[in-house]
Amino acid sequence: MSKDNSKSIGGGINTLSKLRTYTEGVISRADSFWPAPELLVEEEGFNSRGAFAVDYWNRPDVIAHIRGFAESYKAGRFVPPIVVVVRNGDILVRDGAHRRRGLMLAISEGAVIEKILVVEQKGDEAEQAKLVLTANDGRPLSPLERAVQYGKLAAWGWSVARIAKEVNRTSEHVRTTLPLLELPIALKQLIAEDVIKATLAMSLYNEHGNKAVELVNEAIAAQELEQAQETTELELALKNISAGLDSPQAQAPQSPAPVAEDGAAAESGASKAPIEEPRKNIKITGKHISKLAGAAPKISKKTVEFVHKGFATLGQSIDQISLQGDHFVMKLTADEVELLKEIKAQLAAATKPEPDAKDPAQVELLEQAEAESKTGVTLQ
Repeated sequence: MSKDNSKSIGGGINTLSKLRTYTEGVISRADSFWPAPELLVEEEGFNSRGAFAVDYWNRPDVIAHIRGFAESYKAGRFVPPIVVVVRNGDILVRDGAHRRRGLMLAISEGAVIEKILVVEQKGDEAEQAKLVLTANDGRPLSPLERAVQYGKLAAWGWSVARIAKEVNRTSEHVRTTLPLLELPIALKQLIAEDVIKATLAMSLYNEHGNKAVELVNEAIAAQELEQAQETTELELALKNISAGLDSPQAQAPQSPAPVAEDGAAAESGASKAPIEEPRKNIKITGKHISKLAGAAPKISKKTVEFVHKGFATLGQSIDQISLQGDHFVMKLTADEVELLKEIKAQLAAATKPEPDAKDPAQVELLEQAEAESKTGVTLQ
């Protein structure tokens, strides 16, 4: 990517009209504002794009997206205007980070673009955060990226109902997306890197707590080992095939080798080194988790709470246990006996939990959001 040469003017200037007056010749105006591209600045931490990802801007799909904008700018095709606000003389990008980078890439490659159309956004920080959720570069936000923006709005006092109304989503969608922020950083990074889906990560965290990170890391290690073994087997098979082709017994009568124009024998295709297969990306699914030794389902939080309350109820009877001969005797009422049977039944059922039975609505909504972020098609 090209080096960012953004410039700051400074001063107590907070509108484009004032900034235009201050920077005569640098910013011109027709029906909209047309600042010089190098004046556009990305504010670190504002946009949730690539939240928790290690190197979002160098991902192949992101580079391709930026390249598409660069080619459009070079060809003079219409690109939606970048949305900005002005703070202390800085023109801060509020919607269009990919477009700005595509613009700067086009300029670095020789495109002559002296001014760029921008639209100034009015409103406070909450309104600016909402814009990220409602209009974002043509690339749908992932559930985790949306959760970051919902979290900002919630921190500014917006209720779940208000957030849902303002971003045209259901309250249930917002309510089930926000908990993604509570996941351990390691899990959020794996979600951001597309190693594991948000739905599975949330399910594992609900089931195992912080140990979910260990489970996922074990699954990653197991898949890496499996891929390494597959690569070794492939290399061995190719080596055996090559050895068989080189064997005199395996060679059929051949016509003389073709001769190049300079008189040297042309190189045989069979003698070329095989092209190494690129390593597959790691993708962790529920099947990978279930294969792990010792990854048996844990007792759910709901069951633990029931058992805890049950034994609290039985506390007085437990305290009155008496020794009669060689046996301890505990006197129970009919209700207490039924309670013990229920505790036993719930503990037995905990060894065979139904996937996501705790919160099917959350899983469904997160899966819908993930599908939407991949396809760009709104499913609700």
